[in-house]
Amino acid sequence: MGRPATVTVTDAAAAEAPTVVEPLFREYGEWVAARLGQDLGIAFTDADQARHHEGFRRELPGLLGPRGRLLVARLGDDPVGVGALKPVDGTTAEIKRMYVRPAAQGRGAGRVLLVRLLQAARDESYSAVRLETLRFMTAAQALYRAAGFVERAGFVGSEVAGTPLAPHTIFMERRL
Repeated sequence: MGRPATVTVTDAAAAEAPTVVEPLFREYGEWVAARLGQDLGIAFTDADQARHHEGFRRELPGLLGPRGRLLVARLGDDPVGVGALKPVDGTTAEIKRMYVRPAAQGRGAGRVLLVRLLQAARDESYSAVRLETLRFMTAAQALYRAAGFVERAGFVGSEVAGTPLAPHTIFMERRL
């Protein structure tokens, strides 16, 4: 019997966005929509998901461009996770759309993605990294806290500001 596949994380190439990254983001959106309905009774429609996915497409140049990152985690050759570092301003970046497929959770992919995103933020001379996470994402929150993130007030530019998701969101930040 062979050894289990190890987690590797690489920068996504622009060509991988439609074939590797978009399916992971769609899967993430479907999971979030299901949890919102199940846990909170909030309907997150196909139109809502399409709007969020279109938002990702608009952000893609910034994630692949200077000071941004789009990372893909793999177990062997299989893409199992994704995470992005979005430039906000000269000193702040935001971690966006970090997701690991359920079948790969518990294998360290989320931790490796987060470590790589924080290193990328340091490499780009950011002094702070922020993120937003929904309250039901308790495993993600534990990972973020273990990495030194602390809760903070909402921030300008939040994706959820003024939406029904705002009261169900935790805002976090880590100084670098």
